Amino acid sequence: MKSPVLILFSLSVFLFFGCSQNDYDSDYVTGKDTPCQSMSFSASLPSSTTKVTETVDATKGLITVWESTDALQVFHKYTKTSTVGAMQGFTFASKSAGSSATFAYSGASEYSFTPNSSLYAFNALPTAGNYTQTYNSSSDNFTLSLSGYGSQTGTLSNLRNYDAMYGVSSVNAGGTPSAMGVSHLISVLRFDLTNAAFTAALTSVAFTYTPSSGSSLLPSSGNFTLSNSGTVTTGSLTGSTSWTVNNIAASSGTAPVYLMTFPDTRSGSLTITAIGSNGNAYYRKITLSGLSLTSGSMKAYTITLNPIATYSFKYYMWDATAAYVNGITNYNTITSGVATNSCKNCPTYTQMQMYIGAGAYWDNTTPWKDASSGTVYTGGVWLKKKAYISGFDAGTATKSTYAAPTAGIPSNTSQYFFLPASGGMSGSAAYSVGSGGSYWSSTPYSDATYAYGLYFSSSYVVANHSDDRLGGSCVWLVQ
Repeated sequence: MKSPVLILFSLSVFLFFGCSQNDYDSDYVTGKDTPCQSMSFSASLPSSTTKVTETVDATKGLITVWESTDALQVFHKYTKTSTVGAMQGFTFASKSAGSSATFAYSGASEYSFTPNSSLYAFNALPTAGNYTQTYNSSSDNFTLSLSGYGSQTGTLSNLRNYDAMYGVSSVNAGGTPSAMGVSHLISVLRFDLTNAAFTAALTSVAFTYTPSSGSSLLPSSGNFTLSNSGTVTTGSLTGSTSWTVNNIAASSGTAPVYLMTFPDTRSGSLTITAIGSNGNAYYRKITLSGLSLTSGSMKAYTITLNPIATYSFKYYMWDATAAYVNGITNYNTITSGVATNSCKNCPTYTQMQMYIGAGAYWDNTTPWKDASSGTVYTGGVWLKKKAYISGFDAGTATKSTYAAPTAGIPSNTSQYFFLPASGGMSGSAAYSVGSGGSYWSSTPYSDATYAYGLYFSSSYVVANHSDDRLGGSCVWLVQ
């Protein structure tokens, strides 16, 4: 992970009133007619901001231009036929595009700006309801409410739908607004996910965030207060613990993911799981400590994702000649000796007891992928390899039929092997995948109904004959 890249943004807006009070005709003095046909102003953008097009500059951040579809919601105590009204908002639409654009109000022509008063501008987001402004006449403040932020697509072009901006200006005695500085309400995170295999779009990227301080990194909704002086105070922020995006473009080993999020100082762990276009899965867990996001900033992280193991589970009735099929009985009915079909190379009941006697670890952090469903899980046990269990081959090692596994991953994983929580088969569906494992032994039980197996979860590792031979469990090898 490289050091965060911090880019601060600013935005200057210059407002021009379409006419001055000197232009008013004699009818306006008597309150009969209109002073001019429309109100308009010019808004200028610098080269670096998060109001984006689809262009990225490595030194300036996200390059911005106004688009012809942009609009601003301008709140003001407008004058109508010489009467100053209550605070209300009008939509000013862009009449041009580029680094500078003209915004104009084209509604009822009798309105004009009120001298010696304030006006407040908010950009209009494309998704209705994502950004609302509520004016409180008693406090002369606005409550700014953001919602729906969990539905971002992670793409650069999608950021424009969530980039809430605001500005405050004053109107002079002549009825002309002074220059307005427009600011961003939230900030941007960019994750450059890297792996040499990322040459085509990633099918999906999933983020899981566990905060230790501050709000969730993955935003949902937020409330802010804008005072009449232009000061913004952060209110309540809500977020999600997980966020999944699909079809993230990738080339030359890098897939960038963008996220509009809320200003805050955070610490916590971020887990990223990605599925490539070829079906392979990739994973990385990082710790973010003291991450401070301010309004209008962007922080960029380069994170290398590592490939994760894929398992193709085959479930069998005990020592069956073919894989499990619901309604078809083909298990072995022997009551002594050893398995001769699918379970013949599985550990014996005695060997399973020696594995358990050497201790086990329950690992709920290492990801693995189920090839049949394409789902990425965590959960499985680490067992010590027989080469590191004294007396294993002679059958004299410590034996146990039960152990409470230690939570975590062994420090010397080279001496252990991993069994994923494969679950089992019953009827036509697998059960407990990711939370429990069910593996056959090569040893039958004496009544022809049961056979010995290894069963585990986060709280136990057991060797017994608890499942009958009709159940579907996995086979495994002595390691």
